[in-house]
Formats: sequence, structure tokens, C-alpha cells
Amino acid sequence: MTARQSDQGLEVVASPKVAEKKYSIGQAAMALGISPSGVRLLLNNKKLGYYQSGKRKLIGEGHLREYLSLAERKASRAIH
Repeated sequence: MTARQSDQGLEVVASPKVAEKKYSIGQAAMALGISPSGVRLLLNNKKLGYYQSGKRKLIGEGHLREYLSLAERKASRAIH
């Protein structure tokens, strides 16, 4: 959460990252149609972004969209 100055005082504004849906490795694996170990491989090779929460890695919805978009572009280039 962030605060923004307004005429009435401070206004609390939710950060886009806070409101973003986050997935566990297992949930991300199901969304991508791959195994959890495949997701861990993508995370370790920095091909898929994530948030660190203690020892847990959480994959944001934006991270999934970005990865899928990149994979789609690569696939499209390979076909042509």
C-alpha cells in the first residue's frame, strides 16, 4: 500500500503489485500445463519471474502473462 497526499489528507492507494493475483508453484504449473519441477526450472533459469515471500516463491499473474507472451512470440518466429 502506498499513501498519496490529497486535499482531505492522506489517501491510501493499493499498489498494482499488491492487488495482483499470485500463484504457488503448483498452481502456476497447472495454469501453464507443465509439472511443478518444470516451473522450478523456469524460475531457477530466470525465464519466469516471481515474488519471494520468506522461503516461498509466488508467481504473479503478470509474470505468467509475460512468460506466455514471450513463448508465443518465439513459437511464431519458429513457424515462419
